[in-house]
Amino acid sequence: MSHPTLNTSQPQVWRRILRLNAQSPGASELTHRLASLGFVPHERVCVLRRSWWKGGALVVQVGNATFALRDNEAACIELAA
Repeated sequence: MSHPTLNTSQPQVWRRILRLNAQSPGASELTHRLASLGFVPHERVCVLRRSWWKGGALVVQVGNATFALRDNEAACIELAA
């Protein structure tokens, strides 16, 4: 079953992280880095803003921290339905 990912989430909507998905080559390093930043299962996350160009960065909040993520990084973060 496919779950929504952070890069497809609507801005200003709080969601819970289901898991980090490391399907592509080299993604395990990326998911490890995201986890070390606080993107872990059951944590609350919200897309605050999106860049105006397609595939640009997203400004996201996880817990009390704010980060800018690339579209492909946000695609690794699966959200609970």
